[in-house]
Amino acid sequence: MDVCCVQVRVARHDIGLLCSLMAGYEGVAIVRTMDPREGVVELLAAPAFYQVLLDILQGLSAEMTLSLLAEDADTHPRCPGTDEEPSSPHPAGH
Repeated sequence: MDVCCVQVRVARHDIGLLCSLMAGYEGVAIVRTMDPREGVVELLAAPAFYQVLLDILQGLSAEMTLSLLAEDADTHPRCPGTDEEPSSPHPAGH
């Protein structure tokens, strides 16, 4: 089964909030805390929900400090089954 993996960094105190908010989008992604001290969270989504996940992260970035890891286009993970790379959930200038 193909899985899209997106890693983000949030403030430590927002890890629980991110997990709770993502639980509200049932079935979109599985959330795992990779490094609680650094606020690194991994989201695993089926390719069909990959763009939905990126859209959700874009919206959440307006409410909390949230950034994709690996900002360089050469290091962005690709989602199997798509030609897409994750785009930054932060609008330009933030």
